[in-house]
Amino acid sequence: MSRHAIIRTCADAFRCALHRATHDRVRVCWTALLVILIGTACFLPIGVAHAANIDSPLEASIERFIKRYRRSRQLASTERTSFVVYDISRQKKLVSINEDQPRMAASLIKNFVMLAYFHEVKQGRKAHTNYNRAQLRKMIQKSSNPATNYFIRLLGGPRRVQRILKANYRYFQQTRIVEYIPAGGRTYRNMTSAHDLNRFYVQLWRGNLPFSEKMKWYLKLPNGDYIFKKTRIPASVKVYNKTGTVYGLVADSGVLVFRDAKGRARPYVFTGMIQDRTKTNRRNRYQSFGAWVTRRANILRRVSEKAYGYLANH
Repeated sequence: MSRHAIIRTCADAFRCALHRATHDRVRVCWTALLVILIGTACFLPIGVAHAANIDSPLEASIERFIKRYRRSRQLASTERTSFVVYDISRQKKLVSINEDQPRMAASLIKNFVMLAYFHEVKQGRKAHTNYNRAQLRKMIQKSSNPATNYFIRLLGGPRRVQRILKANYRYFQQTRIVEYIPAGGRTYRNMTSAHDLNRFYVQLWRGNLPFSEKMKWYLKLPNGDYIFKKTRIPASVKVYNKTGTVYGLVADSGVLVFRDAKGRARPYVFTGMIQDRTKTNRRNRYQSFGAWVTRRANILRRVSEKAYGYLANH
């Protein structure tokens, strides 16, 4: 809702109340409250008034870019995309494209499993042992599915992990952990969204998650990514991320940190997801897994370059 729409809505509601009020004191109170609320609406930041509808040059550029891939049929009509770019240093969301749409999580679910584990460690219900440290490293850096299943089992199973998240981190709106990762990594039932991934990294960076610094350490370990390597983003940029890949989803989400002209750190979150649920059926797979992933990973890399270029110049 726009700022003017907010003001109009407030005004209409209070005119109606004012018309119905018969007592002079009631009229005075209604009038004073109307002035306060309209004044507040007038000074709302644009980002607040337009929280649901971001209008930025970067978002428009990404949308045009994706449309070109669709017109050239490099992205099929069955493929769905989600993107979020959030400037942490300025607390401003620059891109919000289908961010609330649930997507297959694949290995992106490992962020939330790690969070649930550290939540239990903080509560004193689990011990952060050397063995668990080694398994965490395997889960995040190597994207080990057996290590992930170890932690899900340690925490009491998928339902228990989901309950931990739902009870303590309600702002994860589309994340659902309902299964262990099957043999071969063909996990299609666990879900998340660009919104939830963005929220995870923003809260992580602000230190609002249990053992945030430890989690950042694991996410910074050298690994494969689709948002930094094989891009034109400078090598000096620091990256904290986790990918998610299965036949049907190519995604990456993380924090990138660069230095501006004055040497100040500029952290921002980039999340990109490309999903095609038809590919979960083997009969709809017309190329090798590697070829299918590579093309979509390269699209994410180009979009990530656009995000960095915009932020580095603004």
